[in-house]
Amino acid sequence: MSNAPVSIEFPKQDARALFAQMDRAQKELGRSLGQALRFAAWSVAQSLGVKTKVAKKYRKYKEVKEGRGIAKFKGGKKYKITSHKKGRRHTFNVRAASVSELKKTGQVKIGNAGLAKSAWYWGIKNIGGGKNVSMKGVSAGAKRYGTRNMNTTSNLRGDNLFVKIVNSLPYAEDALRGKSGAVNNAMGKAARSMEKVIDSKLKKKMGAK
Repeated sequence: MSNAPVSIEFPKQDARALFAQMDRAQKELGRSLGQALRFAAWSVAQSLGVKTKVAKKYRKYKEVKEGRGIAKFKGGKKYKITSHKKGRRHTFNVRAASVSELKKTGQVKIGNAGLAKSAWYWGIKNIGGGKNVSMKGVSAGAKRYGTRNMNTTSNLRGDNLFVKIVNSLPYAEDALRGKSGAVNNAMGKAARSMEKVIDSKLKKKMGAK
């Protein structure tokens, strides 16, 4: 995977199903085109956020068996640690007196678990409106720093309407369940989500009458 940011744009000619729901939002709910576009962009970002995995609290580790007395002589048992960076697998060794001590080390403990999901969360917040992606399992640090990896720009009034979301995390795509497939399917899922929301709102309006 390249170091280029994961970006998703919403050109008018793409995603017919999504734009069909945008049209419904305007005609049946009285939304402006800009509001409908924001609704669509939020739905896509939410779809990607839901599909983004939260890493476990600790990297994979395995004790490496050594000869008698070596661990005591070298200051602890030897553990093989496996990490993933930019889509590649890396292994290295760490010594610790026990597993509990090993888990306290920065080489094993993942401090910002959920950073990729947090970034999409901030993308949704920046777009505005709607409920948030579940942040279950996301560390406090990831919640704080997620905003640093997300940039959202938009023009929701006048001509040349657009929304652009850029997730600058190098491993944002790797964190997606299904990876590139999740990106390809995001607009279709967003359209179905929009359809459900619109249908629900229409039912409430009809019931109010």
